[in-house]
Amino acid sequence: MNGNRNGGYAASQNHHQHRNDPRTTPTFSQRHLNCPTFVPRQRTEEHNNREPIEILVGEEKELFEKMLAVETKTHPFTPYYPDIRKSSEEYNLALNIKALLDNYTHHKALRFIAKTHVWNLRPPPFAQLPFAPYGMDAVRQFIKMDGDHAIYRVIADKGDRYILLACHLNVHAFHRGDLRFLEVNSRTRTNASEYSCIGYLALGDLVAVSELAKQPWIPREMGCWKTSDMNQESPCVWMVVRMTVLMRQRFDNVPFVFLNNGAAVALKWREPLTVKAGYNGNLENRGIFVFVGSGFIAMQVPELASGHSKMQETQLLGLSKEITRYPWSTGTIFHYEFSPYFTNQMHIGHCAYSVANPDPNGVVEFCALMGASASYAVLTGNFDCRSFAMINPQKLEEVVTFKIENISEPKPESLWKQNTRISIGSSRRDAHAVIENVIPLGDMLYISARLSREFAFEFTDEVHMVSQREMPDGKGLVEGFVDKMEHGSNGARILTALYGGPCLPQEQHLFGVHYEFPGANPIRLNLDQNEYVNSIIRKVPITIANSPFGCGKSMTIATAAYYSVLRYRTVERDLHQQLLVTQSNYASVNLVDITNRFSDLCTVVRYVSLSSWMELPDESRTELDFPVQMQKHFIPYVTGEKEINDTMLMIEMAKYLKEYQVLKVDEMDPVCQHFFSNCPVVERLDLERLSEFFFESFNPEIVITTADSLQSVIPFLSKGIDTVQFDEASQMPESALIQVISNFPNADFGLVGDIQQLPPYCDTLLTTNLKRFGIGNTLERAIKNRLFPQYVLRNVYRCHPFITAMLGDLFYGGRLVTNVKPNERDEFMRSRPDFWPNHECPIMVRHNGTPSTRYHTSMFNDVEILMVSSIIDQIFSHPNCTIQPKDIGIISFYKAQTTRLLETIKNKDIKIGTVDSFQGMERQVMILCCTNEMISGFLANPNRINVSMSRAKQATIIIGNVNSLRNAQYWRRFVMEADRYGCLL
Repeated sequence: MNGNRNGGYAASQNHHQHRNDPRTTPTFSQRHLNCPTFVPRQRTEEHNNREPIEILVGEEKELFEKMLAVETKTHPFTPYYPDIRKSSEEYNLALNIKALLDNYTHHKALRFIAKTHVWNLRPPPFAQLPFAPYGMDAVRQFIKMDGDHAIYRVIADKGDRYILLACHLNVHAFHRGDLRFLEVNSRTRTNASEYSCIGYLALGDLVAVSELAKQPWIPREMGCWKTSDMNQESPCVWMVVRMTVLMRQRFDNVPFVFLNNGAAVALKWREPLTVKAGYNGNLENRGIFVFVGSGFIAMQVPELASGHSKMQETQLLGLSKEITRYPWSTGTIFHYEFSPYFTNQMHIGHCAYSVANPDPNGVVEFCALMGASASYAVLTGNFDCRSFAMINPQKLEEVVTFKIENISEPKPESLWKQNTRISIGSSRRDAHAVIENVIPLGDMLYISARLSREFAFEFTDEVHMVSQREMPDGKGLVEGFVDKMEHGSNGARILTALYGGPCLPQEQHLFGVHYEFPGANPIRLNLDQNEYVNSIIRKVPITIANSPFGCGKSMTIATAAYYSVLRYRTVERDLHQQLLVTQSNYASVNLVDITNRFSDLCTVVRYVSLSSWMELPDESRTELDFPVQMQKHFIPYVTGEKEINDTMLMIEMAKYLKEYQVLKVDEMDPVCQHFFSNCPVVERLDLERLSEFFFESFNPEIVITTADSLQSVIPFLSKGIDTVQFDEASQMPESALIQVISNFPNADFGLVGDIQQLPPYCDTLLTTNLKRFGIGNTLERAIKNRLFPQYVLRNVYRCHPFITAMLGDLFYGGRLVTNVKPNERDEFMRSRPDFWPNHECPIMVRHNGTPSTRYHTSMFNDVEILMVSSIIDQIFSHPNCTIQPKDIGIISFYKAQTTRLLETIKNKDIKIGTVDSFQGMERQVMILCCTNEMISGFLANPNRINVSMSRAKQATIIIGNVNSLRNAQYWRRFVMEADRYGCLL
């Protein structure tokens, strides 16, 4: 294999010699001379809007002018727009869409609102427009709009009608909820068209509405409809009589790959796209092909009309923050075709530098960009821009359960999934939450989600609407990242090895070098740990530590980071940072606990965004978390103990501390007190500016974060990132590694993990190629192919020696070495002879002969739940109990059973979760719930079994069907040992 790789690389060596020469290196787009360009662009054709401007006369003109004065005076936003233009002859003559959107003023919104009093007296149109003949466009798009209008967005397609949402808050504010949602139907006329627009608009389209009519069943009197009383499912008060469809932000020939739910991920955007076009070819196994498509991306519109200052904008957004927001629509692909060129590039993939091809850099960039876009879109994407009425919402502490209809196409069951970020609308204040479980129930979708603790939330309205939140902003891979890396840099060498180039050589072992974990009681590292730390300190481009369970890998990583801090303190005065990346918040808590032991020796922070931190359970929060550290850091500035020259920045910090009830206004500097006396309403926070200031002034030397938060934290990190170490690297998506490499190509990297445990999580939406390049299995591929220098950590400090020896035989070829004695891990069993039959065996197996019940794609077993409850009662009812609830963990192999256990076991200190959620964690006693009497599928997966059996420090209790366990590989060994020591019950 190595010979083939090096031979292929030699053939492309000339290309590498010129990879950074701008005279010889083509841009990524220039490489594909014979292929369609995929740079998005605005359409150049311009259609002049020839719709006549309506001139009111007589009584209508008098009514309009009277109501314009009234609306100007009563509109709640008018005080924030002191420069309202009074001329009635001002029309929007913008020559492009951006100018049209940016130049929409509060005065124009007032004119539109005033005209509704005129339109209210006119009869609605009853004649339906004809549908367009086949193949003919029913609507035309324009880039300018004359006359009075308001900008609306299509947010719902009801088949025979569309629902529009006002883009600017000025149009409806608090007093005109009737104008928030409008209906477009077959009686609506679009400019320059004699046909109905039904079937020709898409979610995200923008329209300029220029005339309305009351729906026939609505009374003629102008009622008072509060914004808080209106939602997407409410009957619309108004229908659109006349409107202009605005020009779409088009793209042409963008490469994309299908997801398994029919949505698509394109190269240029990290958000899922809707595919509405037909395709004449065979779509079976379409996930292995690359297509090029044309369509449009929904344009973002400022929430407020223009004409205010920055201060007024923040005041307005603070004033209106309780108005429910709706997510932007995703993009739409209307036409596409198969691309042999890009399909071949993806087929070459990881062999880019080992096979003959004219552009290995182009292959690497295309595959990496596509994989990164897909993994990010699936992880955090807004797959559904619709809002749904919540059915039977229930709130229990921080968990909310509800149902939504699962009948409209596309069905929500394919778009709403675990970890999706959602927003719940309320007349008082929106709530944010993260979905924990989704179960289809016929025509309904049952959802449970964890609420953010940012604000107290209760279900008080008659109807609450729920929608998916927009994707968070973050810096991902960008076009040209391969060519921007200097030839010979660490990043370039690592990336080349990953894609088929020469491997990085193993460094020679150095003996006699010893490192100690710092702290009150220093701990000397063993030989294997020393070799890894020494490799990091010696600036080897990348080092792997193949680390089985309980081998002290977190301590090893923390020690390497600490000595890297010391190294750069002595050689340079500029700020240098060490970055530690984990795969879950639970795992990062463990790393924080370890680094906290020497946090007095260097500055440490764990980066979790404020919104994510508010959604974390208590056990996943720490004192070193970014929001906590930021609060402590800001207090001296806001109270006047520290000087700061930027008054607006101090006020921004004061707003943050006031919003989260850290400081009272009367405790702040007089400047801040004066500000709040004039602006009592809390305004929207500039969190980006606050974050930048914190990182610049706090100067953290070690930054801990998760792979999910990488894109958010990277903009705040210094360019002096010296080392990047990935904990639980067996679960690291390849796109996460490549993203960090592209941002810090001169850093030294460490990958620490166990390939005998769980691989990276891969969402079922990802098709074959997207899985390969977005998720991959980098650590396993690197270890088996010896791509990078590697060391093996063999000394186990966690488990009872009995467990270590057994798992070592089953999964590690007998190479593990235990570093604890039996009497250091059997206190619980020795103290409870009434419960544990034999303290020499840390495994107990309890038989459950009751069959499981299928729950859609999952399983549950009520008898097993009763057994778990009984075991917990037995443990804690005895006076000699030596452990606490926080020392117990319950693993279920099935999500449905996990949900029922969470509902049954009320003690919040007992950790309950799936196998995946427990990787990187440990407890004194573990209870494993097999649930299913049939041992097959992932229940028989050796990696999953290894994780579940290696979590306990003292004892593990297995509940399952003994007859099935006896006949199953790996499980039979545990049953046999438990039976031999009398621990089979």
